[in-house]
Amino acid sequence: MISFRDVSVTYPNGTVGLDGVTLEIPAGQFVVVVGLSGAGKSTLIRTINGLVPVTGGELEVDGVRVDGATPRRLRALRSRIGMIFQSFNLVGRVTVLRNVLVGRLHATPLVPSLVGYVRASDREQAFVALERVGIVDKAYVRANQLSGGQQQRVAIARALAQDPAVILADEPVASLDPPTANMVMRDLQRINAELGITTIVNLHFLDLARRYAHRIIGMRAGQVVFDGTPAEADDAVFEQIYGRSLTADDVLTDDLEALESDVPESSHGTSGAGA
Repeated sequence: MISFRDVSVTYPNGTVGLDGVTLEIPAGQFVVVVGLSGAGKSTLIRTINGLVPVTGGELEVDGVRVDGATPRRLRALRSRIGMIFQSFNLVGRVTVLRNVLVGRLHATPLVPSLVGYVRASDREQAFVALERVGIVDKAYVRANQLSGGQQQRVAIARALAQDPAVILADEPVASLDPPTANMVMRDLQRINAELGITTIVNLHFLDLARRYAHRIIGMRAGQVVFDGTPAEADDAVFEQIYGRSLTADDVLTDDLEALESDVPESSHGTSGAGA
């Protein structure tokens, strides 16, 4: 369970990132957060692992208070939260396997980690993670030799290697073409379904949000302005979230009509506030 209780974030320059957000996200849910740039999507996600400090209210993840947590407690919490970034954040000059093994560092004793020793159990877990995203054959290829989609799948495998309870993905498909973006979203959806990992994804593309989410949260000016199922998120709702009419830039398919016909039955699952 992830619980926001009247959470606010004000940055040092006075910018309001979150404004009194109250949410509960049950374990195992696949949540997509949508909104314009600056709406608070990234701030919301980054408070969950303490990358952005909460300045008001209470935030709890799996029974652990994040607001006011000590550095030691934050490190322990982050070891159970996988993070996937838009820019992949891989070390390009080393192999895919070495990048995935970074996800095991939190569980590696200090001395072995300093000398680069890899335990057999950690290596096995890394290979299992690569198998889950379908690129185990790239294990010994340097990361900078992969396509963007392959690099993002390595980033997903690195997060999986942590054995996380939660996966956070901050605009993970923003730099990818439509087929690759769908491939990455399908990987995240399958991992959520098979492993029960709570998954929270920031997206701009509305058709992807409706296609893959169990629940959509709409952000505007740091506030939650919508919380419901993909079936409830029609064009009028998205216009409310975005504060303007929808454009072709808001969907990956460049087909606004596809929004009405692209919601599979699996997306009509757990609703928002009543979940």
